Amino acid sequence: MKKVLLTTAFAFAGIVSASAADLAARPYTKAPPVIAEPIYNWTGFYIGGNVGYGWGNADTQVTPLPTAAQFINLAPTTLSPDPKGVIGGGQIGFNWQVNRFVWGLEADIQGADIKGTALLSPIIQNNGTPFGAGSSLQSTEKLTWFGTVRGRLGFSPIDRLLLYATGGLAYGHVDYSAITDFRPTGTASYPAAFGKTKVGWTAGAGAEWAFTQNWSAKLEYLYLDLGSQSAIANPTIALPPFQVGYDWKTQEHIVRAGINYKFGGPVVAKY
Repeated sequence: MKKVLLTTAFAFAGIVSASAADLAARPYTKAPPVIAEPIYNWTGFYIGGNVGYGWGNADTQVTPLPTAAQFINLAPTTLSPDPKGVIGGGQIGFNWQVNRFVWGLEADIQGADIKGTALLSPIIQNNGTPFGAGSSLQSTEKLTWFGTVRGRLGFSPIDRLLLYATGGLAYGHVDYSAITDFRPTGTASYPAAFGKTKVGWTAGAGAEWAFTQNWSAKLEYLYLDLGSQSAIANPTIALPPFQVGYDWKTQEHIVRAGINYKFGGPVVAKY
């Protein structure tokens, strides 16, 4: 019996050994390479364009001179032209990023058609009664172009998203006009019309999303304050000492969407 068991064991071992010899060796394969996921970095020079909409405060104070008591036929009055309209232009800038913080400088120039007119008829006299049918007060303000030079300070809470605050210098060209017209009941009118390049300040905030390594889209709000502008109008016929003073505010709210192209800048790989 022992002889039979040994013979069987040797035979099984020979079969297993032969089968193993017949098997092909397993080929050696490399592990697949680890693909680096790029982390966006805002550092670099950029250029772009934008379109938007603006609305503003052009409240115009109409003041009878030398005093309301002496003028009699004109009470101090405020007109509100409420300018509004479209804008479009371009911007250039440079960003620096350290960790998740981003700061930079940006300059832009905009064409604008932000305008408004206010009309009051008839003129209200100093005693509260109307002067006469057809008499009127009118004020107009139009922002024809503007530009800004601003600092930007932002934070990137997630990859490719930048939230920022911005502020700095603002400047622009404004056309002003106003008229106090006592005709046809009266004999004179007091017109003023001129254009002026104004300098002021701006502040706002925005968000920008980098949808490729070089292209980003942004949405931005700016408040512009170009100060006030005054003028004194003489009558169309000599009526000394009477004049009318005008004082316009020039304040704008701007909302715009834009797109930027960034040149180069570092890309950090995340594994």
